[in-house]
Amino acid sequence: MNLVDKLLALDANEVKQKETAAVEVKRLSKLLGEPFMVKVQAISGQRFQELSADILDKKGNVDFSKVYKQNTLVVLEGIVEPNLKDEGLQKHFGASTPKELAEILFQGGVMANLANTISVISGFSDDTDEEIKN
Repeated sequence: MNLVDKLLALDANEVKQKETAAVEVKRLSKLLGEPFMVKVQAISGQRFQELSADILDKKGNVDFSKVYKQNTLVVLEGIVEPNLKDEGLQKHFGASTPKELAEILFQGGVMANLANTISVISGFSDDTDEEIKN
């Protein structure tokens, strides 16, 4: 069976579904007394690249002062649950935007961890499942 035949054997709707993952936020789990799991989903390659472009300076080098902002934007794009756009949730925590709410809930390295998970399930990571053959 060639690769085209293998692809034709797949359910097209299943292939189109975005990959998801659950990430525990241990600080919130501790406060709640039970696991607090955040659901994230993959984002498109184009959108991921658009968000990532903002961290580069004019010479194409990473501007590390912009990494946190980029991580926050990736999280806002990839988070499914909790719904950071929920006005009641924002009001409860004194946040006026989903970004502010994310910064309240996902302190410290948690934002980076969530962004990393989203990037991995979106297909962007240093590790590769593919074997390169010459």
